[in-house]
Amino acid sequence: MGNSGFNDLSGFSGNDLYAVGDAGAVWHFNGTAWEKLPFPSDRKLYTVTCGGDGCVYITDITGTVWKGCHGAWELVEQGHQTLPYADAAWFQDTLWCANDDGMRALENNRMVAAHLLEKHAVPDAVARISHCIDVSPDGKKMLVCGGQGAALHDGLAWQLLFSGNE
Repeated sequence: MGNSGFNDLSGFSGNDLYAVGDAGAVWHFNGTAWEKLPFPSDRKLYTVTCGGDGCVYITDITGTVWKGCHGAWELVEQGHQTLPYADAAWFQDTLWCANDDGMRALENNRMVAAHLLEKHAVPDAVARISHCIDVSPDGKKMLVCGGQGAALHDGLAWQLLFSGNE
């Protein structure tokens, strides 16, 4: 594990962690030891998110999204992006991903531009500034931010905190 380049870490608990990185590296920590898991791709992996559905979501350099449940990996969407996702989070039973091109969410088994979502539609002003995503410890709020601003989602509405675009 010491020779691997890791890009992200996520966990269901302190005894159930996942790390991803270069050359399709996926590692799992069970509370005692780290174990390298088999993964169906050797591409550079950028984000990992442990979902409330009990599955692990991983994105690669092209924006491809993988879902892992009970040791089996499933291709959710083949990515064709020029920028990998910089961040990902699980909020309100939804996988959210963001990069400098904006934010997307998993809806009906495909990644949809955040402003086009049927559920949780994101205002254009928020979608444009979203590069990083974080969820509050209680899971009730999601903060998105980037070089041009920040916004908060309470599960019902978006609040633009500030924007350099205005």
